[in-house]
Amino acid sequence: MRKSSMKITGAVLCAAMCMSMTGGVSAEETIEVAYNLTTEDFAVFEQITKDFTEETGIGVTIYNGGDDYESAMKTRMSSGDLPDMWTTHGWSLIRYSEYMMDLSDQEWVSNIDEGLKNVITNDDGELFILPITQAVTAIVYNKDVLDEAGVDASAIRTWDDFDAALQAVADNTEATPLEICMGDGYDSYSLEDIWPTLYTNSDLADNKAETLQDGTFDWDADGREGFQMLADWYTKGYMNEDYVSGKKDDICKAMANNEGAFTLYSTEMIPSVLAYNENANLGILPVPSKEADGASYFGTGEGNFSCFGIWKDTEHEDACKQFLSYLARPEVAVKIVQIDGGIPALTNIELDETDQAAYTTNAFREAQEQFDGDLIYDNFFDREYLPSGMWSVMSDAVQVLLSDGDPEADMDEAVMMVADNYNDLMGN
Repeated sequence: MRKSSMKITGAVLCAAMCMSMTGGVSAEETIEVAYNLTTEDFAVFEQITKDFTEETGIGVTIYNGGDDYESAMKTRMSSGDLPDMWTTHGWSLIRYSEYMMDLSDQEWVSNIDEGLKNVITNDDGELFILPITQAVTAIVYNKDVLDEAGVDASAIRTWDDFDAALQAVADNTEATPLEICMGDGYDSYSLEDIWPTLYTNSDLADNKAETLQDGTFDWDADGREGFQMLADWYTKGYMNEDYVSGKKDDICKAMANNEGAFTLYSTEMIPSVLAYNENANLGILPVPSKEADGASYFGTGEGNFSCFGIWKDTEHEDACKQFLSYLARPEVAVKIVQIDGGIPALTNIELDETDQAAYTTNAFREAQEQFDGDLIYDNFFDREYLPSGMWSVMSDAVQVLLSDGDPEADMDEAVMMVADNYNDLMGN
């Protein structure tokens, strides 16, 4: 089933998202929830709040910052004017934890997937969100194209293996080996996938996680390798011709229609691919290792539109906890999984095989089985190892590298862009 990406904007946005959702019930207590989904699927979450109010008598006012949600939340943090609850879009520990209530004693915590629980729990054992879905950075591939090319995805364990697979696609099919584009921040995901395998995976002989986090990482000496991989793939002709003008929708169409073999992104793109072809045959590949004896990598973290925490200074603690418990019910949580399209983060959520989220979940479980014993899980690289994420800087740097068609000549500028921003943010 195709899912629309139409956005609610302007006066309609305010009217639809800033009102008190009481469902006709006179609410004696009302909580404010900041929520960041702006597609027409917002109506599903709106109905969930109405059903909650009908059952409990607790009103829910939804605040939505739209495309400026992140900036709006930063402003509200700085002013001390925070909502009672909000979605953390991947930043519950690193950005929001000082403002949020520890929820590690809640009953639903026992149902959180163990791999994700480790990522969203701090060193003191505190956990600040109810995660309903999890997002995974990985390589998405088209199984039909790889079959035609004679490539076994489960045999891709190193970047050299991946390079050989790209060449096999180029030699044996009409498909583009590697889909990338410069629109929609899509190109940030290439570095998001590559950099952990070079710098921070726990099995690396030359692990640089500590230097990245303490501000001493030397971009001039060590920052070129990831950009060099992209440059080599470009030079070998592996990338789609419209990579400069293309947008995410173009990549999704190509992957849906057997016109692309691989793309570096996250599992959250799969519902968008299926929107163009519900019969698309997709797989998920963990990111290969730099070293021959190294493990493959999945970056995992809380889903963007589905993880909720409580302000530590709320005057409505009991009401907020009631709402979280309501959202954690399997029959309620599954509705959010369906509109988010992510992988369930609660083990008691059951998906119907007709759900698009089941497709993504099954593909992820298949990869986990294929690479069992050979996997490293860590938080998203930008969230864990770069100050303030630097997401737009990553995108800009890839554009500097590739836009002019001469990546070798532009590599120093791309590395310097990242280095300058990193050092400024670290106070170097």
